Amino acid sequence: MTQKDRTTILIADDHPLFREALQRAVIEQFSDHSFLEVDCLDKAIAAVSDENFELIFLDLNMPGMDGFNGLVSLRNRAPSVPIVVVSASEDPATVREAITYGASGFLPKSLSRQEMVAAVRVVLDGGVYTPVLACGSEREFLRAEAALAESIVRLSHQQRIVLQMLVSGRPNKQIAYELNIVESTVKAHVSAILRKLKVHSRTQAVLKAGKFLTHLDDRSFRPSL
Repeated sequence: MTQKDRTTILIADDHPLFREALQRAVIEQFSDHSFLEVDCLDKAIAAVSDENFELIFLDLNMPGMDGFNGLVSLRNRAPSVPIVVVSASEDPATVREAITYGASGFLPKSLSRQEMVAAVRVVLDGGVYTPVLACGSEREFLRAEAALAESIVRLSHQQRIVLQMLVSGRPNKQIAYELNIVESTVKAHVSAILRKLKVHSRTQAVLKAGKFLTHLDDRSFRPSL
C-alpha cells in the first residue's frame, strides 16, 4: 500500500447510510484522509491488527460490542489511536461512561454535518470532544462520582484489598496466594465487587474504581496478620 492509498480512518458502524454521511462530513474538511469501513467489532479488531489508523469511529451498538466491553477491547488493541464513539443515544451518563472507558470523543448520530466536522477537528488536534448535552450535566456527574465513591467505601475490608489488587493487575491465583485464601474465595469477592459497583466485568471494575484507589496509601489495604 502506498502512502497515497494509506487508510487513516476506520469507520466501524453497521449502518451504511451513516457510514456514508460520516465520510462525506469528514472528507468535506479533511480530504487527505482515506477510509476503511467495517460493520462489527470482530472486523474492527482485525482491522487494527493489520493497519495503523489515525482515527477510529466506533458505533456503540453494532454487533459484538456488548456495551462498553467492545470499546475496552478495541482500546486495548489500539492504545494510541483516538476512538470516537458514535451512538443514537444522547444520554449524558452514556457520554461520560464512554470517555471513562477510553473514548476521545462522543458523537450522537443526531449531530449536524458542521458539528461532526468540528468534533473530528477537536479529536485530530489531540482534544476530547463531548456534545453540549453532556457539558451541562455537571451536577449529575458529581452525583455519579459520589455514588461510586460511596460504593467503594461500603466494600468489606477484604473486598477492598481484592479490588486494589485487581487494579494493580494481579490475577486470581496470585491474589489468593498473597492473601492466603483459596481461589474460590477470591472469585466470590470479585463477584461481590462487580455487583456492588454495578459493573459486569473485571475490566470495567478496574477502569471505574482505579482513580479512587490510586491515591490511597497501600498500607490501608494490607491484610491484618
